[in-house]
This record gives sequence, C-alpha cells and structure tokens, in this order.
Amino acid sequence: MSDIHSDFDTAKAISDLLKEKDKDRQNRILRWVAESLEISFQSPTPATPNAATANAPTGPGVGETFGLPKSAPDIKTFMENKKPRSDVQFATATAYYYRFESSPDQRKDSISAEVLQDAARLVGRQRFVQPLMTLNNAKNQGYIDQVSRGAYRINSVGENLVAMTLPNTGENAAVSKRAAKKRAPTGKRKDSVKRKR
Repeated sequence: MSDIHSDFDTAKAISDLLKEKDKDRQNRILRWVAESLEISFQSPTPATPNAATANAPTGPGVGETFGLPKSAPDIKTFMENKKPRSDVQFATATAYYYRFESSPDQRKDSISAEVLQDAARLVGRQRFVQPLMTLNNAKNQGYIDQVSRGAYRINSVGENLVAMTLPNTGENAAVSKRAAKKRAPTGKRKDSVKRKR
C-alpha cells in the first residue's frame, strides 16, 4: 500500500510541475521522459481497473496519450506554425510531424524521399529537385538518422530544433544576426594584418 501511495505522490509531483504548461509542452516533456526511461507508450486498451489505476490521480499531463493532441493538425497548418526556412529545416520538421504530430493513421516512424516530396506538395511548397540529397544534408547536420536505405528518422537534436527553435523568429533570429556581426570583424583584422606585411 505504501508503494502505491509513493507512486501517486510521484505522479502528483509531476502533474504539479506540468500543469502550468500548455498541452504541447506537456506532451513533449512526458514523451522525452518516457524515451529516456526506454518506456514505450501505445494507444490505451480497456483493462479491468485495479487498486493502482482506480484511484490514480488525474489532471494535466497524467494518463494522457503522449505526443498526440485530441485534434492533430494537418501538415500544412503545422508548417505554417513552424515556418521552416531551409530545405533541411523543412525535412526535419516533416520527420517530426509524421512521427509525433500527425493523426494515427498517418503516423510514420521514418520518412523517405517520396514522403518528403509529398509533404512539399501538401504544403504548397516548391518540389525538391533532389529530395534524397536534402535528407542526407539533414542527416549530416545531425537532425535525423538514417535507419535503413532511403529511410530517415528524427533524433533528439532534430526534435529540439523543431519543438524549441522553430519558428526561428524574434530572439533566435536576433542571436543569429549578432553572431554573424561578431564574425565579420575577425576577417577584416586578418586582411589588415596582411596589408601591413
């Protein structure tokens, strides 16, 4: 009995930490925790309630299906919200969408060049000349992993890009501009040193 109360206390503490956050962040945080603990969550199936589940705490983030809001956005809406600026960002966002945000019947663990090209069509984006090269570029930049020939799955770095960085506006864009300005004078100094010699 004390173990059950301890489990409830832990669940309540997690619920208290998450209740002020929006649903997307709750789902994302809980999914990352589950993945770090190597817990796999499937769609819930009806089961006979027992003492542990009958009195389980309820509230935001407790007992919800991970990664899927009640009404999944279509990919066009998702991309309009995330605003990927480059082909690599679009490919990474596509992998994220089909793994975590799409409706269950569209869910894909990995994407291919064909899926990426179809995503561009659905969004109304210009088609890729070489979609496979775009996926390889996203892999080389560390956002997705190749799981088999022609199949690519988003990794934790790509998840962070899509979930936390995109859309890349406001503060993130300002940081990028400041970083670019700081790099520019370095090149001028090198040129001036060469002229003096």
